Formats: sequence, C-alpha cells, structure tokens
Amino acid sequence: MDTLEGPLSQPQEKHGYVRADAGDRIAPKIFIVTMFSQEATNWLSDESALKFDRAIRVPGLSHGHEDVRYDVEKGVCLMTTGMALVNAALSVSALTASPLFDLTKTYFILSGIAGVNPKVATIGSVALAKFAVQVDIQLEFDGREIPESWTTGYLPIGAPSHGSFPSHFTGSEVFELNDNLRKLAVSFARVADLVDSEAAVTNRALYAGSVDGVFDAAASQKPSIIEGDVTASNMFFHGRHLADGFEDLVKLYTSGQAKYYMTAMEDTAILAALLRAALQERVDFSRIILMRAGSNFDRSPSLDNIISLPFVIDHGGFQPACRNLYLSGMKVVEGIVGNWATFEKGIKADNYIGDIFGSFGKTPDFKHI
Repeated sequence: MDTLEGPLSQPQEKHGYVRADAGDRIAPKIFIVTMFSQEATNWLSDESALKFDRAIRVPGLSHGHEDVRYDVEKGVCLMTTGMALVNAALSVSALTASPLFDLTKTYFILSGIAGVNPKVATIGSVALAKFAVQVDIQLEFDGREIPESWTTGYLPIGAPSHGSFPSHFTGSEVFELNDNLRKLAVSFARVADLVDSEAAVTNRALYAGSVDGVFDAAASQKPSIIEGDVTASNMFFHGRHLADGFEDLVKLYTSGQAKYYMTAMEDTAILAALLRAALQERVDFSRIILMRAGSNFDRSPSLDNIISLPFVIDHGGFQPACRNLYLSGMKVVEGIVGNWATFEKGIKADNYIGDIFGSFGKTPDFKHI
C-alpha cells in the first residue's frame, strides 16, 4: 500500500513520520475506529466498497497498528486502536492531537464486536448505542466469599450498599451520545442485508425454553439492527450473576435511561479521548456513532452449564458479527457521504451529550453526584 504523496509524505529525519502545515491537513468526512485487526478485516478487504489507497503513519498509535488508512476519493479514514482501554485512549488521543488531520467536521464510527445480553438481543445483531457505561471501576469481592444475600461481588467504590452511588466518580463512568444522529444511523443501517451462520443458529437454540422464558423472545431471533446501550470494562466477563449486576449498575448510573445490550472493552476510553479533544475544539462530540455487534452471549443458557477450560468464546457468532458491522456500517458511511451537504453542517442533538461531569457546560439528564 502506498504512503500518502505530496507534502505530507516528507519524512522526519529519524522516524519516517510526516509533517503538515495547516493547509495540508486531511479532513476526512468519516473516521472508522476499530479495536483489533479482525474488526478491520472486512473494511480493508479487496471486496470492500472502500478503497483505502493510502497509509498514513501517525506517531503514538498502538504497536502493530501505526498507520491510518485513507480512502482519498470518499474521504473516509480507518484506524485500529489496539485492544483494552489504555491502548484505545492513547491511540485516539494521539490521533486527535496529530497535526496531520483536521477532524472538526469528521464523523466517528466506533465499530467493534461485543458480548450480547440474551434477554434483549442475539449474536450477529448490531446495536447502535446512546449510552456507554464503564462497569469495572468498582470494588471487587471474591464471589466465593460474599454474603448469601449479595447477588454480585461488585460494589461501587465508597457506596454504602448495592444499588447506591459511589462516593465519587472518575468521569469515565457514563457517556451519552447524540440520539438524533443515532436514529439517522439506524435508518441507514437497517437497509443492510445481514448474514448469519449455521453454528450461530445452533448456539441460539440452546437459549430457547429458558427459565421464565427470559431469553426466548430475543436470543433465538435472526441478526438485526437494534438500538441498545454498551458497557465497557477491561475484563472479559461471562456469567448470569455478573451480567445481572452490571445491568443493574447501568440502570443506576443513568437513572434507568440506558439498557444493557452489549458488553465491550474500549468505548468509554475512546469517548473520553474524544471528549477531551472536543473541549479543545479538535473534534465535534455530537458526531459520534457507536456500533457494537454481538459475537457471543455474555452468559450460558442455564446455570446448570458449568464453565470448563479451555473456555470457548466463539460459537458461530464471531464471523457474522464482524461481517455485519461492515455491512451495516457501510450503509451508514454511504448515508453520510451521500448526503454530505446536510451532514457537513452537523446534526443537532436534542438530548444531553457528554460525560457524567457535564464537561460541555450542561447538566446531564441522568442522576449524578
């Protein structure tokens, strides 16, 4: 793959990084953010509708993901942050601080796989989120040593009891995104023809006939485009008690507005980096779309299913999830690029957007301290 030609391609003396004057900066219409290589594969394949014909080396990106890909004709860029919150935050911070880009009118599409809550969705489905909630900033007590009355070993730091707020927030616990933009993105994404796999169908069937029918309505459905919120944490978790505890935390932190559909890692870190860049007027926080596709269920179909090692995460959902992220995401890309005269001006948010601190000067419409 060629590197960017012209003024931007002149390397610095030692590292091969590129410099740019203000007039040379790249101003992409859309920036696709993936978190690890497999999430980017469909976007970068020869069959992709995007032709990333340029690679731009950006100082500070994660090891193995040092280049931003650029489709010059369509004005679309793609980056891979590297897994985990620290890599995601540092990579996006490096991007937004780079003199190579003008991101003030750029739409960011966060595109990654996730665990999925079988109460409300199924593997292969793609959720577009209004809220991202970080659930691992808590005290953790060994689940084998907690009182019988506790349903989870997790407790917000400094909280007097389960269901209570922590004594203080760090700021990355909750982010709320532009719901008008999300609704437009959903309308674009629903045009996509999603794929499935036989193994995924088999896996879904295990969730039929659940106790009280709690999984029956959603888990057995075919993949679809849905509206639902996302949790973030550095740990991969699996199990009904953990998932139910985090579901309760999501409701607590958002005054019941958010509903836990997908569980992932990096989203709050990316949003924290973008928020800080927005406070410096480097990006527009109202231009963020968060898409997560279910690759695996976040719990077993029954408490009778005892975990064994090696633990198999993928039961047929991984490939459809990655593919459906691309198929639906591409419709969003086409919708924005094809209507750029409208989207260039921005989509006004009628809801609160930002973090739990109200960093943009407005008060969150969910409870906070």
